[in-house]
Amino acid sequence: MIISHRIHKFTLVCLTAIAFTTACTGGEGELEVRAWGEEFIEEGIPATELADGWAVSFDRFEVELRDVSAAGVALPDPAPLDLAQPSEGMGQLIGRASVATGDHDDARFTIAAVEIEGRASKDGVEKTFAWSFDTAVEYSNCETLTQVSRDAVAQLQITVHADHLFYDSLVSEEPDLRFDAIAQADTDADGIVTQAELASAGLGAYDPGNLEIDDLWGFVSAQAQTMGHVDGEGHCES
Repeated sequence: MIISHRIHKFTLVCLTAIAFTTACTGGEGELEVRAWGEEFIEEGIPATELADGWAVSFDRFEVELRDVSAAGVALPDPAPLDLAQPSEGMGQLIGRASVATGDHDDARFTIAAVEIEGRASKDGVEKTFAWSFDTAVEYSNCETLTQVSRDAVAQLQITVHADHLFYDSLVSEEPDLRFDAIAQADTDADGIVTQAELASAGLGAYDPGNLEIDDLWGFVSAQAQTMGHVDGEGHCES
């Protein structure tokens, strides 16, 4: 009888634990997805970050996002988002949805287009630029885990790394940020670095790896296709 009582008590404890676990992990929670360009887009890239001493800021950094999904739910395509607008670190809201609780690693999205306007300055010299990138890039298999709890709000952040535009290598794990070559592409010295001027400028010391790129516009455009990340530094396949 003593053994039977212990078995019965053990069974009740197990069943209670299972019921409690199911109640906690079942059901739905909320998922909020935002896009953020970090301080580099909202506040600018300081001269201390660039190897050649230029400082870069953005007046507009408009990103068109498509096919955003996570936790098995697809969000409606948002209107273009200007990531240069101050957000106090919150980023711009893409959407919110009810999703199943649990751990989700299926985040994916497409950056369909990017339009930027900005300026760079050094030693009293200023160069402005207004560039458009319209090659759609799909990002998937992202290195992040979104944990959704019942009756709670989880967040997924699509992080856009603007500093990639100024990397001096497409293959180095530790590229430098530079602007000198871009500034020198302003051959008519009007203070505006155009896409056409970049397309006419050679790569110089920039490293395209094994890609067949021989001009600065092609190089910057290739870097633009690497800007999408998740939750800060989480990489995705593109």
